[in-house]
Amino acid sequence: MKITLKDIAEDTGLSVSTVSRALSRTGKISKENEKKIFESAHRLNYPLSNIHTPIELRKSINIAIVTKHYTGEFYASLFEGFDQSTEDTKAAMSLISVSHVSSPMPQIVSELRKTHYDAAVIFLPEFKAADYKELLTSVSRDFPLVSIAPIANPVMDTVTFDNYRGGYIVATHFEERGHKKLGIIQGPVKQSEAMLRKSGFVDYIQASDKIDLVWQFNGDYSFQKGKEAYEDYKRLPASDKPEAIFCSNDGMTLGFMHSAIRDGVHIPDDISVAGFDDLPTCELYTPTITSVHTPYELLGKKTLELIFNRLEEKIDKHHVGYTSLVPVTLSVRESSTELANVFKNYYPNLT
Repeated sequence: MKITLKDIAEDTGLSVSTVSRALSRTGKISKENEKKIFESAHRLNYPLSNIHTPIELRKSINIAIVTKHYTGEFYASLFEGFDQSTEDTKAAMSLISVSHVSSPMPQIVSELRKTHYDAAVIFLPEFKAADYKELLTSVSRDFPLVSIAPIANPVMDTVTFDNYRGGYIVATHFEERGHKKLGIIQGPVKQSEAMLRKSGFVDYIQASDKIDLVWQFNGDYSFQKGKEAYEDYKRLPASDKPEAIFCSNDGMTLGFMHSAIRDGVHIPDDISVAGFDDLPTCELYTPTITSVHTPYELLGKKTLELIFNRLEEKIDKHHVGYTSLVPVTLSVRESSTELANVFKNYYPNLT
């Protein structure tokens, strides 16, 4: 038997017009009556649209992470962190890869809403301000969107890691280790987070009278570029070689170290190396790799908090370019410090 508005009205003792206003979320109605009506609708199996159901009465909140997915530890770690962040919440995460999709992004995101998604997390580092503006003007404000890829002048509200501080603490670490000549393998120049990592590193160096930046190499986050960076480093005169190198992500770190070790370079005796992202490989490689730790689960929790606030209408649905920075730390390992110091970091009471 098909359940109608009249059945819900009779079950709750309210008028059909009140039931209609509640289920369509139009007009004014008390929270008490709204809750009574939705509970009745669920109990009677009335076909409800999830997006019209108050968030506190929904059984689940379906969220899509929209990205161009590539094989590798970074994307696995990112999604695992977001998945872990949903524990003890109503949220359920799905990964939506647009790597091989030709449809315009506004159309892709609009389709998500039609397929029972309640919000979307956008991770498209190649996006520019105009791309975000187009997306925001094409998708209803009732469908929460949050970016986790920073741009220089944010348009969409964003949650991201403190990339600037990541570069800054690597330079601090190298100076504390007594290195004087530093180098950097930077990420893609068109990606904001890569430039923030470089800026933090370079700004610290420029503010110090003890260290200098003596070598730079333009990378693209790939393992291959890390190998090419080593070949460039290798050609430098001994007097111009840096004593410590900051690689702007772990992929390039692995490429650089792989080539260096095969060439007989001892790390960290001949050169110290630090990466960014602290992927699981960093603890498995020999020597283990110092890297900026980016807590993906915390990134997920901060993103969920913003999405839930929008769903619960605790904040204005209009985007103002708000950016929330997730703090990062440095995981110090063998690639940048003597083994004895690594043990001391893990076992401070060891003598």
